[in-house]
Amino acid sequence: MQPLSPIVRRLYLALFMLLFAAMLPAVIFYADGWRYKPGFGFVRTGGVYIGVPFADADVSVNGEHIGRSGFLDRSFYLGDLAPASYTVRVERENYRPWTRQLTVEEQLVTDARALLLPIEITPVHLMLATSSASVDTETIRIVPRATLTEYATIFAATTTASSTIPIDEQEGIGLFLERGTLLARWIQENSFPPSQFCERPSSCVDTIVVEDTARVTAARFFRGGVVYATEAGEIHFVEADVRPSPIHMLFFSAPRPDIRIIDDALVVKSGTNYYEITL
Repeated sequence: MQPLSPIVRRLYLALFMLLFAAMLPAVIFYADGWRYKPGFGFVRTGGVYIGVPFADADVSVNGEHIGRSGFLDRSFYLGDLAPASYTVRVERENYRPWTRQLTVEEQLVTDARALLLPIEITPVHLMLATSSASVDTETIRIVPRATLTEYATIFAATTTASSTIPIDEQEGIGLFLERGTLLARWIQENSFPPSQFCERPSSCVDTIVVEDTARVTAARFFRGGVVYATEAGEIHFVEADVRPSPIHMLFFSAPRPDIRIIDDALVVKSGTNYYEITL
């Protein structure tokens, strides 16, 4: 095979240099996050990351199914999204659907953790073991006197709460009561708040108003959300999230309730009665 002549080699070199010069802007354009999106034109894209707590949950974005969570794989990333608002929905059998409106911005990832609650949530009345109460049911559980004595001691311990002292704290977020208004506040100085404090990735607040229409008397973090009691005798569960639309549901009603989290369960005290709620 004859070697290429100097002229042909120069032509090949010139051709490759020309192709490189022609492709370089496109490569830089692509690497810089620019994509063509129908209806948007050329835009810098962003992404959405969704964490799911259980297997066998279906995830959709703007009504399009993107996958089902597995035993080990419980997170989803959807990239190359045009800057816009997207509706994320997570569904699982026997659980309430979770929906969140997420804003995607260019070259940023918007993240959220789905919170799935069972459709059926039944408070269980804890009753002292006696000769006339020996059979448990779905709404009643017989417990020894030592258990109720322990609960009474736990509830007797007072919790100081004010606009500067949190009533509960978890992962850098404090719950504060200010004249009956319940606030969730990011209390880690010199660090950015988590995504639930951000209406969009580039716009965050340090305080979320969790409840300001009813006078709150007690609050605790519970199962990824916040549970609180009101003067009206209601126990509510809510997500502390500034983005539309956080879960908010009524758990239970009882006269003058107080709440504690004991052994990973929500325990409600009303007078001399105790109730337990698990998720």
